[in-house]
Amino acid sequence: YSPDRKWFVAAALRLNRVDIYKAEDLSIVKRIPLPKLPSHVAFDRDSQFVFVTLQESHDIAAIDLATQSIVWRLAVGHQPAGIWMTPDDKHLLIGVMGEDFVAVVDWRTRKLVKKIVTGKGAHNFQALGDGKHVFVTNRVASTISVLDQQTLAVVRSFATPSGPDCMEVSADGKELWLTARWAQKVAIFDIPTGKLIDTIPVGRSPHGIYFRSHAPRH
Repeated sequence: YSPDRKWFVAAALRLNRVDIYKAEDLSIVKRIPLPKLPSHVAFDRDSQFVFVTLQESHDIAAIDLATQSIVWRLAVGHQPAGIWMTPDDKHLLIGVMGEDFVAVVDWRTRKLVKKIVTGKGAHNFQALGDGKHVFVTNRVASTISVLDQQTLAVVRSFATPSGPDCMEVSADGKELWLTARWAQKVAIFDIPTGKLIDTIPVGRSPHGIYFRSHAPRH
């Protein structure tokens, strides 16, 4: 959902398109072709744009939500996956899964301004909830990096079970849960120490994870 709760946007990866719905009744407004492999989405604070990663085109695309039109595309690296807007609404962070870095894009000037090396297979993001830090999964390296969203630097990292993918943070901010796709488990970490608390076998290739009650998304 967009921050103003007006739009619901789905990245239809298999169908090479982005679907835009009215949030109030989930009626379809427009289907926008966007090859290849639209993957993850992020919004600006004012809900003017939705930004989409295109894994096999190596770009991100900006869509104007009012007109449902593509306004620009920008190359960011091989296989961009997760995408995240910093709390100050200034930078997009993109996990460049085919390489080892997070691309930092000033979306207003449409420029790649920095590459933050995190680990091979930089993939997806989840906020710690303190308004300052965000976690990054590095799928190939099997690590998690913690980024300072103000300095745009890695401040911490720790090892995970094989193939970390998506994450969730408990409402109290004490536990990080993540899906380990290649280990076929969900892993639970103590955030203050970075230590593995437990793993839960869940079956082949677990992907997304969500708590109804969770830490703030910033």
